[in-house]
Amino acid sequence: MQVTPNQLVELHLEGASGLQVYRTRVEDVFDDALVVGAPLQKGVLVPIRVGTRLHVEFKISTTVLEGRFRSEALVEKRFSPNNVPLLQLRLLEEWSKTQERAFVRVPVFLDAVFVPIPEQADGSNQDSPAHTGVILNLSGGGFLLRTSYPFNLDDQVKVSFNIGSQQIVTEVELARLVPTEEGYDYGFRFIDISEQLRTIIIRFVYRRQIELAEMTRGERA
Repeated sequence: MQVTPNQLVELHLEGASGLQVYRTRVEDVFDDALVVGAPLQKGVLVPIRVGTRLHVEFKISTTVLEGRFRSEALVEKRFSPNNVPLLQLRLLEEWSKTQERAFVRVPVFLDAVFVPIPEQADGSNQDSPAHTGVILNLSGGGFLLRTSYPFNLDDQVKVSFNIGSQQIVTEVELARLVPTEEGYDYGFRFIDISEQLRTIIIRFVYRRQIELAEMTRGERA
């Protein structure tokens, strides 16, 4: 198993506030090492020191191979050719396939407001206009969105929607396109959501399951 240049990967490392996950892109691959872009958080370079141990994860979905893979790595070098900050990671083990967490998905009809997150080469943050859409189904892992905004795979947005009196604000990434008669609906997965907000969503999904089951029983009675 080997990643390739331009592969999107996640860097998982423990920090003072717990596990942190940063998304970046592979720039080069050689032997048992990877060169990746130094991750940014809200436009600011994340200070990952040489000697830090972390885990690298990536997902593959092809006709011959599908799954999420993980390996431990050591940050052995920081450098900035052409003013582009990079990290050199030494892989400490073989890639292993991990079990993805499964979440129950239920149909909903929730208004959502989202703002595209621009990918700036220099790490700067530019304001983007807000757009609206409707969430058609929801789970603890993501949702299906219907909107007139034309997304591309791997687009990231900051989304806001309400569950009762609770406002959910988090970042998501487009994971799949769902063809419809009028174009596409968009399947998003959460990439930067607190466990507190995820728990709120999971509880809502559970209550929604019960409501739907009761409705079904009522229709059959």
